[in-house]
Amino acid sequence: MSDHPGAEAVPVFPTACTRGEAVELDAAFVEFYAEAFPRVYSFIRSQVGAQASAQELVARVFLKAYCHRSKLPRGGAATTWLFRIARNTVIDYWRVEGRRESASVSLEELADRPDANDNPEVLYAAKERQAMLLRVMGSLCVDERMLLGLKFTGQRTNREVAAILGISEAAVSMRLLRALRNLRDQLAQRGVS
Repeated sequence: MSDHPGAEAVPVFPTACTRGEAVELDAAFVEFYAEAFPRVYSFIRSQVGAQASAQELVARVFLKAYCHRSKLPRGGAATTWLFRIARNTVIDYWRVEGRRESASVSLEELADRPDANDNPEVLYAAKERQAMLLRVMGSLCVDERMLLGLKFTGQRTNREVAAILGISEAAVSMRLLRALRNLRDQLAQRGVS
């Protein structure tokens, strides 16, 4: 299904919304979970430093989604609704924990499954660039990191990002342009083109 941790398991939630009873999920929710999990995980992983924290937050997001599944919109709006839950969950995490940690991922976590024909030096250089990008991303302000995370790791359109953040699509475009300029400038300061 996915290379992301936990994506292969069909969730069974013992929850407050089910009075502590473990329930098996209906097929529609399982399909929604399987389709959305990789992007939600990637987005949240881009926002928090520890993999364990990211996994916990993803579990919270899907638990909230399951508990409120009666409010689940149809079609593409469902994913926007889910990302709004993910964004709010990350903000709650930062608020409660008092954290503004950067997303720092080890080179091992960034490793792709190398092709037998890939040059190890090329792979290592690519991993180094990814690690530098994550360090720089971690130094951005929370709003810029959230915006870039939704757009690129969450793979959301500007319209979807606008709906998630509650701002206009034009504002998303402008803020995204500024965030990318800031990212580019910080990378240039570190000698990365």
